[in-house]
Amino acid sequence: MKRMLSTGLLTGLLAFGAQAQIYSWTDADGNRIFSDKPHPGAETIQLGPTNTVEPPPAPAMRDTSRNASESNERTSAPYQHMSITSPADDEAVRSNDGDLTLRVAFDPPLSSNHLLRAEISGELSSQGIPGTGQAETSITLSNLDRGTHQISAVVVNARGEELQRSSPITVHVQRTSLLQPGRQGGGQAPQAPSARPAPNVPGGGN
Repeated sequence: MKRMLSTGLLTGLLAFGAQAQIYSWTDADGNRIFSDKPHPGAETIQLGPTNTVEPPPAPAMRDTSRNASESNERTSAPYQHMSITSPADDEAVRSNDGDLTLRVAFDPPLSSNHLLRAEISGELSSQGIPGTGQAETSITLSNLDRGTHQISAVVVNARGEELQRSSPITVHVQRTSLLQPGRQGGGQAPQAPSARPAPNVPGGGN
């Protein structure tokens, strides 16, 4: 036990490095003793330079709360339910001017920090409807071409980053074509050709 204490003392003394003078001797029981106090017959222990290790620089503090909030907003869906309620999927809609109104339902209601937009056949519309806490809102798409379109409702934040989108629906837009009879010449119906005057009739041009 005494030897263990002596070794522990040496370890502690070594921590002082060159600042402390260390003495060593052997006691009557043959135990090696180390001390920073002089002792008759003790020898002086010469200590080498103490090895030091510089700690790594502390990392710069960052505002992780904002980064975490933005990351959570982008990765977590803010709405448990979001769907287009009108028109129905695979519905044919007649609109001679090409305008189409989408109705979209939300649960919870559309946040005032979010904007509702529509994606038509892979292209995001420029128009957006801001949230006002409404559970259902509508957005009108203008001048859609005749034919079939795949449409999704998309929610973005104030930075324009997409947060969530609805399942797409397929809509068939029907518009009157200019090639249809009666649509040429400014939309006027074609006029019947003038009848030729009967021969030998006064005023018939003979």
